[in-house]
Amino acid sequence: MERLMTLYNIASPSGKEKPMLRYLKAELKRMGIACRQDRLGNLYAVKGQAKTYPCVVAHVDEVHHHRTGTYGAYVVADAMVIGYDYRHKRMTGIGADDKNGIWICLKCLEDFKVMKCAFFVQEENGCIGSREADMAFFSDCRFVLQCDRRGDSDFVTRIHGTELCTRDFIGCAAAPKYGYKPAEGATTDVYMLKRRGLPVSCANISCGYYEPHTDREYTILEDLHKCYRFVRHIVIAHKTVSIHSPEAEQYPFSGYYELFGIGGYSEEEYQRMLGRFKSGCSRKLLKKDFI
Repeated sequence: MERLMTLYNIASPSGKEKPMLRYLKAELKRMGIACRQDRLGNLYAVKGQAKTYPCVVAHVDEVHHHRTGTYGAYVVADAMVIGYDYRHKRMTGIGADDKNGIWICLKCLEDFKVMKCAFFVQEENGCIGSREADMAFFSDCRFVLQCDRRGDSDFVTRIHGTELCTRDFIGCAAAPKYGYKPAEGATTDVYMLKRRGLPVSCANISCGYYEPHTDREYTILEDLHKCYRFVRHIVIAHKTVSIHSPEAEQYPFSGYYELFGIGGYSEEEYQRMLGRFKSGCSRKLLKKDFI
């Protein structure tokens, strides 16, 4: 819990992720885990030595802008976490998208003897970090998981018409047993990696945050722990490489700021946006509609 609250209290808006990256490098050093950083700021961590590795990724940026000393994250009734802005005397987002994913990555690095994790910058700006990530890092991965999905039950195996993984991978994951179901999702880093030729199965998983990109954002702690139990199961169950060839891109997709600005979006707008993408609407028209 202490680490999670620390993550929530580190401001990391897109393009200004240095405080979060410093924290992660310090944590990895404390755990004795080797890491390196590329020119964009992406971090790559490797624990143990093996022919193949399970891999979990997260993005380090958030859409919220907090000022040190005027913001705090709080646990409510041992069940949920909210943010509060002292200056404006109101709730504010906690950046659980994707600090919950960062927390799961660090838990995996602690709990497993062999693991790879990547931490990407500027996902909210159009997956800038993963768009330029070192793909060689994933050449010996069995699969790649990301925990960057709202709610508590989506096992995203398809994004914008692109399949992310094999049927065998889905079957072995046993999602219903852990309270998850296959779903179609929106753009995030694993989708960008797949577009760039990631040759193994990947998926995005609901990790217990709700109303992302708004001042009402919150985390249900049990749902976050549920996500980790599911990730832990997948890591244990998949001991071999899940080879999966990426499909051709079907729906190009902009980042959060490109489409919506910092004001956020409603769920109705989000669903309407996906529908128009699938009907062939151009990116230019979408930006005009939503900004």
